[in-house]
Amino acid sequence: MWCQVVGSYYMESSINFNRANHSVQWHLLLTNIAVFYCKIVLASAKQLAHQVNRLLGRDAYHLVKLIPNLANILGLDMSSTNTNEDGDCTNAQKRLVYLLCQFVKAISRSFAAPVTLFLDDLQWADPASVGAVNQLLLIGSQASEKTQFFFLGCHREGEIGNCNPCWRTMFSSDLVNGRSINIKIGCMDEETLNQMVSETLCLSPRLTKALSSIVFHKTKGNPLFVSRLMLSLRNDGLLHPSLSRGRWEWDNRKILSKKLPDDVAEYLVHSIGVLSSDAKSSLCILSCFGASLSSAFITTLETAIGRTILDGLDEAVAEGLLDKIDEQYRFSHDRIQEAAYNTMTSLDQCHFHYSNGMALAPLAAGEENDSILLIAANQLNLAGPEAVNVQDERQNAFIANLNLRAGKKAMEMSDFEAAYSYFDHGISFLRKKHWEEHYSLSLELFDLAAKCALTNGNILNLKLLSQQVLRKSQSFEDQLNVMYLATCSLASSFKLPDAIEKGLAVLSRLGIELRACGSNMEACVQETKDLLSAYTDDEILNTRRMTDPTMIMAMKFLRKLVAGMSQIMPEKAPYVTQQIIQISLNHGMSPVSPIGFVHFGSYMAKLGDIRGGFNYVKLARSLLDKVGSRECAGEVICIGTHVIAYVEPLQAALEYHNEGYTAAMVSGDVGLAALNKLFSCAGSFFSGVNLQTMREKCAEGIKFMGERKQVIFMMQMQHVQHSVFKLIGADEEPKYLSADETNILATNNSVRTTYYYQRTYMSFTFRSCDDTKENCEKYFTCIGNTWSNLFLHHALHTFYIGLISFWLARQSREAQLWHERGKKSKLSLKKWAETSQWTFENKWYLLEAEESYCNNDINAAKKYYEKALSSAKNHKGAMGKCNSLFKFVDGIIKEHLGASRPTIDSLG
Repeated sequence: MWCQVVGSYYMESSINFNRANHSVQWHLLLTNIAVFYCKIVLASAKQLAHQVNRLLGRDAYHLVKLIPNLANILGLDMSSTNTNEDGDCTNAQKRLVYLLCQFVKAISRSFAAPVTLFLDDLQWADPASVGAVNQLLLIGSQASEKTQFFFLGCHREGEIGNCNPCWRTMFSSDLVNGRSINIKIGCMDEETLNQMVSETLCLSPRLTKALSSIVFHKTKGNPLFVSRLMLSLRNDGLLHPSLSRGRWEWDNRKILSKKLPDDVAEYLVHSIGVLSSDAKSSLCILSCFGASLSSAFITTLETAIGRTILDGLDEAVAEGLLDKIDEQYRFSHDRIQEAAYNTMTSLDQCHFHYSNGMALAPLAAGEENDSILLIAANQLNLAGPEAVNVQDERQNAFIANLNLRAGKKAMEMSDFEAAYSYFDHGISFLRKKHWEEHYSLSLELFDLAAKCALTNGNILNLKLLSQQVLRKSQSFEDQLNVMYLATCSLASSFKLPDAIEKGLAVLSRLGIELRACGSNMEACVQETKDLLSAYTDDEILNTRRMTDPTMIMAMKFLRKLVAGMSQIMPEKAPYVTQQIIQISLNHGMSPVSPIGFVHFGSYMAKLGDIRGGFNYVKLARSLLDKVGSRECAGEVICIGTHVIAYVEPLQAALEYHNEGYTAAMVSGDVGLAALNKLFSCAGSFFSGVNLQTMREKCAEGIKFMGERKQVIFMMQMQHVQHSVFKLIGADEEPKYLSADETNILATNNSVRTTYYYQRTYMSFTFRSCDDTKENCEKYFTCIGNTWSNLFLHHALHTFYIGLISFWLARQSREAQLWHERGKKSKLSLKKWAETSQWTFENKWYLLEAEESYCNNDINAAKKYYEKALSSAKNHKGAMGKCNSLFKFVDGIIKEHLGASRPTIDSLG
């Protein structure tokens, strides 16, 4: 139930989860949000539209597909919206949940009263709905979000699946900031029951005590049993109003002698049994569809099956078995629905489901009848393949195709559990020779079922479905989808070498040979530059759209290779990028094309051509809109921002990571969202953001990554957090590494590099010479096999390693070695200062001063120290309110030129 109080308005719609409609519950939840939205929009359309546009921007398109009326409020022209989405299913599901949370946030910020969500019978809720509510709770629990959100959920005791992590989150007070209360409602004791009867009959507890005692001993205080018995007493005349006395009257002796079943279920069956045959039949039909149905749908069903239902339902309403609220017929309790359903034999249940489904199926032909399509498929699936006439094989193919359409619709709503169920049922309806008789239908069902199996984490089913396709497919091209899914499965299981080998093998069969490619990054980048020299930016931007299905699949494999090789084979990654660009120019642009151009720009910048790389980064961002897909936006912005940071003022460039985080969340890619958060936090630390602010940013980022199992990025964020703790003198210590985290530190070069850099930095900060030297040597062993891309932390590391090297040259016996390392860092900073004086000039001057000081040229050292200080002052406005380099330079001048050593505060 969604509730919103706006002035004097009270607006609600409701949903009860139930077993009969398990496959359409996510759709029902979204539909109820849509109904709620339409109601509140009447109250304040402009205010809500402003909040939705601000939080969602153009990505509101994905919600508009589910809430069409949203387009009218936002002024969004769906016919002109350019979308070409065929991305990862897992990302699509996370994208929709994220957008849903942002939408609720917009609603809660538009009105003074909180948004209230009430869901009943949660024990039957589907994983997609539970996951969505889980994220709403996490958003609502964050004080920084200022979201007014109240959730109330009810479920039967002992029937919640605690094995599901979503359930554990929903009912964990720790994960929602301790602001949750669990309330157990059991059977009433005799005193409570008497109070209820007293208030119901408007009599004193003394007068109702005898009646309440009888009711208690017959019902054991079961609330449903009590309410049904009280209604029965009234209907039987055993409890009646007395006009002469102006109160209710009853006969205790007659009530005590009334025979009742021992079980509430038996009592409900008995209550249904006394209805007319039409009412019983109507109740049975209604029970096949779940907890409730609208009057409009029942009218449609009456037309489809050729019989009257509403009259019988009205009789059940009069008997209190149903409630009729806002043209919606609902069972008064889920146990009543169960009782009505169980009055039928299993054969009758199968017959009702099958006849209902086949009657509704023709009505689902139109695109606008999504609900009917899902309900029809659900009814036929409940009937099962055994219900189909064995003599008419066309019915099998018809029902299988209906499930295919229903599964696709569920995928559009990002409910991949339900989608898999539809595809699986569709497969079950196929006959033995379906691959020969219905090849295209079979291939599509198996392909999409495999895709959903991967998304749902069901690797065994993915393997079984893929094996079927590989055995029965008629061409290699028909095998590409399941091969791609297998590659994704390997990559997500941290089996990157296996995933890369599988991708290389598939591409080789497609005529794209990468195994023999070299490892000379400079040569590859030059070849790519020569290739692109024949095209202007406008020609690239106006290149036709890629339409060849085989090449589109090849681009997906290439994207996976870039991601994998960048981590464990960085020297080969540029050759994959070259192929992405080559295929894009020859066959047209695909959603993967911007990734090729942004990585190429990053490689160019890494090799020293920062301006050239910056131009390709801008081109890649422009391509995002041209290809009509935002699936890759989080990655393009993330990689591109690092190059931008070498051209634009650092604080301004870091804002792009916030955009990258939002883009990644919108596309459902939590990995890249976490990476953008990590880079934003590390860059903020480098740029001199206040340490207390840094402490909060680190805590927020670590919580985000922990909730979403982004362990690698969380570990790197914790390294930054540890440095912050040390600098502010906090007592907090990082937690001990788990076994998995210890393994990651031992095997992941990127994590290990960050770890040893942070230890080197802190040892230097506190002037521990031996520790600094030891950790710095370990750092140097890690950096030889790092990413081919240019990242901001390359500059961060280079600068501080330069300072450390010149310091160690003065402290150790290996002065020449450390002096050369410091000089190398200085030359790198000098080169970067040519493209961004704002960010790098003061650091270059400081390294020049350090080298002069090592050479005992005090006058030169003083001159460069003063230049560094002046540059830091001049660029303070662009670097933020607290420029750590300004303080750091001032402190080092005092240290080297006779003043006191710098304090921790002066180190920023």
